[in-house]
Amino acid sequence: MKRVLITGCSSGIGRMLVRSFLDDGWQVIATLRNAAQRQELFADDLSNFPGQLVLKSLDVISHDDRQQIASYIEHDGLDCLVNNAGFALFGALENCTEAQIRNQFEINLLAPILLTRALLPALRKRQGRVINISSMMAFVGFPLSSAYCSSKSGLSMWSEALRHELAPHNVSVHVVEPGGFRTKFGKNVQWGTHDVGAYHTWTQGYRALHQKMSEGEGKSPTPVVKRIMQLARGESLSLRHRIGKDSIMSAILNWLVPERIRLVVLGRMFKGLFTRSSS
Repeated sequence: MKRVLITGCSSGIGRMLVRSFLDDGWQVIATLRNAAQRQELFADDLSNFPGQLVLKSLDVISHDDRQQIASYIEHDGLDCLVNNAGFALFGALENCTEAQIRNQFEINLLAPILLTRALLPALRKRQGRVINISSMMAFVGFPLSSAYCSSKSGLSMWSEALRHELAPHNVSVHVVEPGGFRTKFGKNVQWGTHDVGAYHTWTQGYRALHQKMSEGEGKSPTPVVKRIMQLARGESLSLRHRIGKDSIMSAILNWLVPERIRLVVLGRMFKGLFTRSSS
């Protein structure tokens, strides 16, 4: 039976992946913080897939937790690692504290790097796959999101570099860069806790826009889950996977439109969005 380890399984895409991998016949090691106290989230799956689902506590920024997971995985190896855990820090750079910025990079970038490093012996043993969940904001710079955008951009570029590094060992690396989908991602957003008056109008507008988008029906993340399953089964060899019309169209804009023009167009769009939403 193939084995997959998924981080950030308490909600959203991570939670959906647990069931998808179980239905596909995998042994699933679902990780989340305080797993022992949150087993009710997986009550149906634990009942329907006895012995196939393993819940493990993992705080991705904890060195001890990562080493414990590596020790658990080591003997039997690992076929797939899905680095899904992450969150967004929004707000003007001056409004974000140093601690908030460090935490953004610690969770979104350093944690998947260090977890993957710890699990590479197990992945090499089974010639497995690493799938990193990034964002379209890895290649489109949104204002009031600079920490988040750069953390995800780093994750995407690290994925490309690691792909070359692991190719001789038959371990493949993929990065998924979805657009906006309906998950609980928005509920986990953190905002800069400082209040620098110079950014008040745009911050107010971005908050209003984010609230409006969070309350809408949104698009189901099923296409993202489906693509991750295809990657896990080895049905695609591509590195980057942009999912959703907004992600695909943004990528096309990057390819076809000169940077000078693209920045002017995006700048006007953001200004219109944030000032209109604040009024």
